[in-house]
Amino acid sequence: MTRVRAARTRWATAVVAVLLAVGGIGVAGAVQDTQAAWTDRTHVSAVATGGSWVAPTTYGCTAMNANGTEKNGGRCTVTSVTANEWGTAPDRQRGYTVTFNTNAGNGYVQFSISLVVSGVSSDFSWSNAGVLDNGQVTPNNGWTCAQLPTLTGKTPTNWGWGSSSQIYFQVTENRSSATVTCG
Repeated sequence: MTRVRAARTRWATAVVAVLLAVGGIGVAGAVQDTQAAWTDRTHVSAVATGGSWVAPTTYGCTAMNANGTEKNGGRCTVTSVTANEWGTAPDRQRGYTVTFNTNAGNGYVQFSISLVVSGVSSDFSWSNAGVLDNGQVTPNNGWTCAQLPTLTGKTPTNWGWGSSSQIYFQVTENRSSATVTCG
């Protein structure tokens, strides 16, 4: 009888062990991560020090009346800026064609564009570059050649500006050997 009881005890112990193991896995699997019911406040401060900051340049255009006021209901988009390049460094020149989609009509287009375009050499030096004064662009008052490759200016007036109107101008890499408009 003791043998039977010992066997039953072992059997019961084994069953209890299996049940505890299975139950423990179930309980462990049911446990989830918890979160705090509050968050600590954080305070941050910084001290401004010397330095400089330049406002970002906005590229685009505006339809203007011939008298210099913005055209009521005017629209303008720069649709393309392309360039051809000739010569050898440091005396290369580029010819730029800028296409506008505008309703400026007999007014003009005020614009700001980047002259960094694909299809020409990437090592063009802007440090001594200048806009030749034989083109169809007048740089804005206050604009200087030091701001190249960004050009801010206006087109001629009374050209009948429309959906695919273009201007052409040239930029030289060496303004000391050419007549340029540098503001």
